[in-house]
Amino acid sequence: MHKYGMKLFKLCTLPGYTCKLELYAGKNNELVNTTPTRVVMSLCKHILGCGHTLVTDNWYTSLELANELLDKDTHLVSTLRKNRRGLPKAVVDSKLKPGEVIAMENERGICVLKWKDKRDVLMLSTKHSKGFSKITKKGKVIRKPRMVLAYNKVKSAVDMSDQMAAYSSPLRKSVKWYKKLGIELILNTAIVNAWVMYNENKNKSESIVQFRRELVEYLVDAGMEGTIEPERIDRPKRLKHQLLKKRG
Repeated sequence: MHKYGMKLFKLCTLPGYTCKLELYAGKNNELVNTTPTRVVMSLCKHILGCGHTLVTDNWYTSLELANELLDKDTHLVSTLRKNRRGLPKAVVDSKLKPGEVIAMENERGICVLKWKDKRDVLMLSTKHSKGFSKITKKGKVIRKPRMVLAYNKVKSAVDMSDQMAAYSSPLRKSVKWYKKLGIELILNTAIVNAWVMYNENKNKSESIVQFRRELVEYLVDAGMEGTIEPERIDRPKRLKHQLLKKRG
């Protein structure tokens, strides 16, 4: 929706259920401060103080956000941009070899970690240290920081929501922006939420495409219930016209 000056901020939970949406329609229509920290605090205000753990990408993440969430008894695990204020330079500027890690933790338990995988990965967590866990990937046992594993597991919720909405999407290029928004909310986000709940309750793994098809068939059939078929009218058969040759 960036083409029309609009952004949708989403709060999702596993395995891809959208709990809340907020629309940002540009600075001219801005009623509240929409800095990354304020966006997160607004989206999550109904779940703060309950001991939850929040996962964000690096656009939202900062020490300011981590401190505000800790004040609300909420943890934060996220990727981090190296230009954020207050980060320890010893961690951000360190040169690591593949597999190496460096981390520092402050008095509030906010840990900033840098890990060298194929590239540098900078992370922040209020509930992890630099501990590692072993996982099996392609038949090989590898070590990854626990905060990286926790981030990857939960971040997949938003990725799953976006991916499922893209399959058989009714959105078309010619549709106006306000129609695109309505279609996105009703025929994408709401459908994906229904699909998640259906699979969870029925203990199934039905594809989103098949779910859309069955939903359409159900709604069409439901609309036919109670209708009275019009009486059949026997119409005379149409006669075939023939050209006759007149002899004079």
